[in-house]
Amino acid sequence: MGQSPLSQASDDRLLDMLFAGEEIEEEIELEGARIAVTSHRLLAFMPEGEDRRFDHEDRPNVLDARVQAAGHPDYLSWCVRSFMYGLLLVGGGYLLDSSGLLTDFGDTNTASTQAVAGVQGMVGTMVHAFSLLTSILLLVGGVLLLVGLILGVLYLFTRSEELIIERAGRDPIRIPVDGNEAEDAARRIRAAVGTGSKPSID
Repeated sequence: MGQSPLSQASDDRLLDMLFAGEEIEEEIELEGARIAVTSHRLLAFMPEGEDRRFDHEDRPNVLDARVQAAGHPDYLSWCVRSFMYGLLLVGGGYLLDSSGLLTDFGDTNTASTQAVAGVQGMVGTMVHAFSLLTSILLLVGGVLLLVGLILGVLYLFTRSEELIIERAGRDPIRIPVDGNEAEDAARRIRAAVGTGSKPSID
């Protein structure tokens, strides 16, 4: 049975990347990625990755291997922000509308018909301004809540599982994987790099 193009490319690169005396101890092939644990290092090949397509780390620096659900971080960030601002604006508009402030202004406007005409006009302008402000707060807040909902749905649709290989002093190696393969791959990596690498407890 012949090797896949990914396997062949990974094997060729492994031969070029190995140090003198370095030996491969464990190879893990995933969909779109291949991981090799050698006597010295952990090597990760990700030809279809969005960021780095090859990464490596010395074995003593590999701290953990685990599976983690992940989605587009920008969607989640803007979803939270939209919901927060939307709730604040809708809440502010509702409180302004239910406080009776506009009604009080309206009553003052009626009672002032025999007073100075300028005061009556000013009060009427204030009533109109507060009424417009309430409508704007409710409208913009509602739009932000709707946007937050859409972003939340997009985040859920973009969620996938990643194999996270934690390492000391550097950002982790992240490999998009299938859930069933990922758990087995994480277990094999932890076993290959030694007992010092144990799954972290979230």
